[in-house]
Amino acid sequence: MTDSPIKSALKDFFFFWKPSLARRLTLSFTIFGLVIGYAVLIYLAVSSTNTLIRQASVSVEEYLTYMSREDLRENQGELLKFIDQKMTNIVHMAKAMQVVLLPVQFELYFKKDGQWQHTFTDEQGIVTSEIISNPGLAGLLEVAKSRKMTTSSKFFYGRHDKVNVKINISPDKNNYTQLLAFDIYRVGILKILRENIYKAFFFFVLLLVICHMMGHIFSYLLARPIEQLSREAEAIASGQYERRFTSNRQDEIGKLADALNIMASRILDSTKERENIFIGILIALTRAIDAKSPWTAGHSERVTKFAEAIGHNLHFNEDEMRALTISAILHDIGKIAVPEQILDKPGKLTDEEFAVVKKHPQAGADIISSIPSYESILEGIVHHHERWDGKGYPKGLHEKDIPLIARIICIADVYDALTEDRPYRRAWSRTEVRQFFEEQKGKMFDAELVDVFLTLPDVQ
Repeated sequence: MTDSPIKSALKDFFFFWKPSLARRLTLSFTIFGLVIGYAVLIYLAVSSTNTLIRQASVSVEEYLTYMSREDLRENQGELLKFIDQKMTNIVHMAKAMQVVLLPVQFELYFKKDGQWQHTFTDEQGIVTSEIISNPGLAGLLEVAKSRKMTTSSKFFYGRHDKVNVKINISPDKNNYTQLLAFDIYRVGILKILRENIYKAFFFFVLLLVICHMMGHIFSYLLARPIEQLSREAEAIASGQYERRFTSNRQDEIGKLADALNIMASRILDSTKERENIFIGILIALTRAIDAKSPWTAGHSERVTKFAEAIGHNLHFNEDEMRALTISAILHDIGKIAVPEQILDKPGKLTDEEFAVVKKHPQAGADIISSIPSYESILEGIVHHHERWDGKGYPKGLHEKDIPLIARIICIADVYDALTEDRPYRRAWSRTEVRQFFEEQKGKMFDAELVDVFLTLPDVQ
């Protein structure tokens, strides 16, 4: 039953947006880039604040070494102007960092006759002094006078805020108190983005492009070996237990490949052990079937010997030889389903009896279906009675449609049957057998295989 067009379209849509490794990495890199950008702004604001405070403190100490106590006590306005002039470079630094900081304005606090006074430059640039009547501010100044420097710095997380700094510049803290104060305004991230919208947009686009490229590069580097491992794992799962993972990596993927190789080796050992036990049982059963009749005793072993000789002559590899050997020795195991009176009948079989005999290849296939390497040995068992001219059974295959292993076993099977006594005839001489095979080239047998077979020493 096929899906409706709407359902198919929905499947395609959601499959397209299914997060692949590349998309997940791109998203991760983008988020990471934004977090790094946010962290850089935070760090820039905090470090700039600390730098400005440190430079102001050092500069004040240097400048005050040239001023007497009387200058500090009596000339508040001149002192403020003096500090403004001497700290011009610090103000310039603050302006240079106006991305995260706003310009700085300095103020003086002086305690005279038990009262705090405030000296500052107003909007017209005129130095003004006033007595502080705010008890809260006076309390903060009392705290500040006992320390070299105090700040109201709080944790900065990107929101616009103000840091108030007070530096104690009193030459004699017991008899005289003088504080230099200034505010540092840190710009919030939202304001930075609003005022630099085009730069922010360009940064985001550039970040997205770079992250997209990095996502695909890293996904390729990560996914490629994983896909290779996946393909090899699927091959092993399909029964190709000899497959191995090749990886020179020393990381987790390399360790995974080594672990999978160990797993595959153990599966192969276990599979071969079970397979050998099962095949051993079937071989014993085949020999028991052959031994039931004096006419067929040793038949399967002899067929196997001739088939192996042909395979060696054709330069079969180890796997091909193993499949040929097992197929040859089990080629007649399906005869367990054929009654003995038919197998040992001294005369010609009736059509009904021959129909029963023709079922033994498929019966053999059903018996061996539990062997793990079933597919590799199946062809020799099912098709060893096929003929080159297509008149064989059970499928009526012809010429090279017949599997090579089956063509080899067919020759070995017929040769052993003709050279051994049967209840309905005597064994043929080797001359008669050779003549028969020559006549059946291109009819019953593959002519090329017959030529190979007749050159074997045991057939001469």
